Amino acid sequence: MPKEKVFIVHTLEDLIKPSMEIISGVKEELLKKGVIIFLHGELASGKTAFVQEFARVVGIESRVQSPTFTLMKSYDVDSALIPELYKMVHIDAYRMEPHHKEALNVEDFLEEPGTLVFIEWPTCINLDLSLSFASINFSILSETLRKVVIKYT
Repeated sequence: MPKEKVFIVHTLEDLIKPSMEIISGVKEELLKKGVIIFLHGELASGKTAFVQEFARVVGIESRVQSPTFTLMKSYDVDSALIPELYKMVHIDAYRMEPHHKEALNVEDFLEEPGTLVFIEWPTCINLDLSLSFASINFSILSETLRKVVIKYT
């Protein structure tokens, strides 16, 4: 597996390629433990849109919304594409304080095989970078163009 993969995204449909990259990267890991992926980027750079597209690709039928005010949302997954995945968790730490990290117990997700956790704004709660399987950085190149860089840790 390459250490870094770069995608240029013009449309929401273009997020399929980085989604498929993550799917192929986490399959084996999900059999052993939960997997955490950090999402970095400025506001409106595509973090939530990526999670929504990922959810659509793996077959989550319920509407995936930003957990900005609820902080965390969990979705059951029954996917023919990635049968190793049972649960997807989406956390938005933008409004959290560093002391909320203990209440969140992010480390507990690592003990749940089949669980994939996307965390937006992990730096807001000072999460240890070693917790993540990968970090995805989103950059705004123009009004309709984004750069998505997946870095495996």
